[in-house]
Amino acid sequence: MLRKPQPLGLVRHTQAVENAAEELGKQLRAWLRGEGVEAELVSEAEHAADRVKRELRARLGAIRHPPIPRSSLLELIWHQDEIADLCQDAALLMSLRRPDLSIELEDGFRTLGESLVRVVHEYHLTVEAFEEALASGLSQGKLKQVQEGVDRINLLEHESDMVERELVRIIYHAEGLSDFDRYHLVQLVLMLGGVVDQTENAAGDLRLLVSRL
Repeated sequence: MLRKPQPLGLVRHTQAVENAAEELGKQLRAWLRGEGVEAELVSEAEHAADRVKRELRARLGAIRHPPIPRSSLLELIWHQDEIADLCQDAALLMSLRRPDLSIELEDGFRTLGESLVRVVHEYHLTVEAFEEALASGLSQGKLKQVQEGVDRINLLEHESDMVERELVRIIYHAEGLSDFDRYHLVQLVLMLGGVVDQTENAAGDLRLLVSRL
């Protein structure tokens, strides 16, 4: 029998994680324009998310009867933390090198960056619906919003994956790129895609949690 749920505070952490993703999106746009990448701004956002994560873990430890198992919540928080970590790593990689890009490559990276920011935002909204579902005594309407949010995230991840594959293909066939530039760009594609993948993993955890309520 479920006890009356207490607020968990997940939304504050997802907001901090989204801040890191949004800053990464800004730095990616600067990178595409050939401007300097301020990777430290993404690092600052990641550190801020880290602080919120530690506070959230302490809060969960103080809740005597969490509405769902603590281990499941901690795993969800780990996935959220990984999203911010990957944003930081991607920004650092961008700051190290900016090869000459064709218009086709610029468009592909721009699309991938937009997908990244959008999917993390969608995840934030889904976590909000999850917290509201718990606060409302497991309202079926709110639980449905969570499921629908996860479905949208899965679709966005699939679309992002298609962009990644096309980008890698273009990189391998592009003229004028050194082997090192090709390697660098492929690694950047994989890292940006990793942010989206990790967001989908977190959404999968949410779906599992909802299915058990």
